[in-house]
Amino acid sequence: MKRIITILASVALVASLSVANAQKKDFDPYWFLQLQGGVAETIGETAWTNLLSPSGAVSLGYQFSPVFAARLNVNAWQGKGAVMTDVYKYNYVEGAVDLMADLASLFAGYKFDRTINPYIFGGVGANYAFNNDEANALKSKFPTTNYLWDGKSVSPALRAGLGVNIRLSDAVALNLEGNSSFINDHFNSKKGSKADFQIKALAGLTFSFGKAKPAPAPVVVPAPAPAPVREPEPAPVVKEEPVIVEPAFESLQRNILFIINKWDIRDSEQLKIDEVVEALKEHPDTKVRISGYADKATGTAKRNQFLSQKRSEVVAQAIIDAGISKDRIITEYFGDTINPFNTPEENRVAVCLVK
Repeated sequence: MKRIITILASVALVASLSVANAQKKDFDPYWFLQLQGGVAETIGETAWTNLLSPSGAVSLGYQFSPVFAARLNVNAWQGKGAVMTDVYKYNYVEGAVDLMADLASLFAGYKFDRTINPYIFGGVGANYAFNNDEANALKSKFPTTNYLWDGKSVSPALRAGLGVNIRLSDAVALNLEGNSSFINDHFNSKKGSKADFQIKALAGLTFSFGKAKPAPAPVVVPAPAPAPVREPEPAPVVKEEPVIVEPAFESLQRNILFIINKWDIRDSEQLKIDEVVEALKEHPDTKVRISGYADKATGTAKRNQFLSQKRSEVVAQAIIDAGISKDRIITEYFGDTINPFNTPEENRVAVCLVK
């Protein structure tokens, strides 16, 4: 057991040094569910093939970093033991908390769509065994110094193992796992020369929930080539008449600022929206373009894309509620792919431009 703890501590140290900040920016924590079934071998005083029995497991876990995850595991079904030539069966339920380390992310860096993801784990828990009637029916064959139990048996359990997730889609992976539970002598009612533990080989599926893809890089559209310049033809000479020219409407820009991670319109910013609405009402031929942004200094690309969209939409709705037709409103949002201003506070913004 000391060797297992030493290995896990070494893995944790290497992981803390190898996971770079650039990898964390592409990773979002997520939950996962594992359903597994297979066979178990309870070590006893007879040939191991005689003690194979069915086993099933269900786990709920949380991947909180590119390398590390924790899960709550419940495995159960059947154990077997033997006395002389007689094999007896009993049932058990074992619960444990495991710490898991993704070996691919540890040594090769995090990758969202990697096909093969091997992992190791270790954990602690408790084993509840029951229904030991078959062993008690053979009580006369057990030595008097044995640990034969009746009714139930509760034992602490230590676990360790390794497995692999084979990616089938963004949310589903084929899971293969081998593990061993270290349990005291009471588990199989024997007090013998061999260690008492249970080895399992399991296969099943891993379902990931909320595992977000990295945000795609913004597409840069090249500016169109300038049209060739032609020499203007001489204009015909006409008699000028005085014309009363009304001054053209100048563009109006207002920057609606937001609190970090919010899209609520504050009273101070509502005054700016009122100015935009007044300009639109005075000039019915104009339109307003609303561009939403989020600052790159905080949050993930996915979260910032969502924030910029909400900021653009809430300002547009405020203008519509003030009596402006939605046909005169153009909305767009850029997340943190574009930061038009110098400070993070200025880039938590929806920019209103009336033309």
